[in-house]
Amino acid sequence: MTGFDKPEYIEQCDLLMKEAVNLLSEIMTAKTIYFDISDRLKENIEFVELRDTLLDVREFIMALADGDLSRTLNHRGYIPGVLKGLQASLRHLTWQTAMIATGDFSQRVDFMGEFSESFNKMVIQLDETMQSLRLHEKELERLAHTDHLTGVNNRRYFIELLELELERCRRYPKSLSLLMLDIDHFKTVNDTYGHGAGDEALKSFVAMLNNSGLRNSDFAGRMGGEEFAVTLPETEMEIASGVVAERIRNSLEKRAIIYNGTRFFVTVSIGVAELRKEDSVQSILHRADQALYRAKTSGRNRVCTEQDL
Repeated sequence: MTGFDKPEYIEQCDLLMKEAVNLLSEIMTAKTIYFDISDRLKENIEFVELRDTLLDVREFIMALADGDLSRTLNHRGYIPGVLKGLQASLRHLTWQTAMIATGDFSQRVDFMGEFSESFNKMVIQLDETMQSLRLHEKELERLAHTDHLTGVNNRRYFIELLELELERCRRYPKSLSLLMLDIDHFKTVNDTYGHGAGDEALKSFVAMLNNSGLRNSDFAGRMGGEEFAVTLPETEMEIASGVVAERIRNSLEKRAIIYNGTRFFVTVSIGVAELRKEDSVQSILHRADQALYRAKTSGRNRVCTEQDL
């Protein structure tokens, strides 16, 4: 034994072994590493490589635990390979989660065992919940825009739509006509047959209106009580009054309304105004309303235009 007798050599080996075990134990168990490697242990290349690999793996695992997926693991081998695979899966999962946040609920996980099943159930539940919320939101929006009794646009939303239509007419000049409609002797219907019959008359009127040949671009609204309005884009006065309004008037007077076994009829008076270059929502509504007033005072169940004023 060069420089050592056998007992001393064994003792030195035991010390180096103990130092190596302590160092490796510290790497695996300690929160912070203070152990310094001796010069004799540094001479063992295999041990130094093992120590460096474990230190690299330790730092990599700690980074993953902190949510840092950017760290690089430089060593090769089975365990480093598994950890790199885990990092890649977590990166992909992070991307999938970001996609879900944008509303893409097609994402599924199939590479993380039991976690995959829970994750996929969560995504499916989120998808179903979002669909339900969207339907609920659409229903709330519809209710906010709709007259609850007749199902047509309420006054506020009708005016919003009319304003948008007038804005389009300002940008791209085109004709537009507006009908104001009022059911004749509506108070008599309520007094004679009851308010339920009046409600039925309003619903029957709107059902007739929806089947009167209006186009998809036309839209109606309940302005209040028994008064309604219809916007007819790209329609001149002659067609609006002589064709559309007359068709509505004629259809309603022939439509029987049945309520609690009682059969009765109602008629409608209609005023028509055509868009002018300087018009606002209020001004065209006012002229159509004046024409309606003329139809009511001149006998009802008739169509009058602003030209009749």
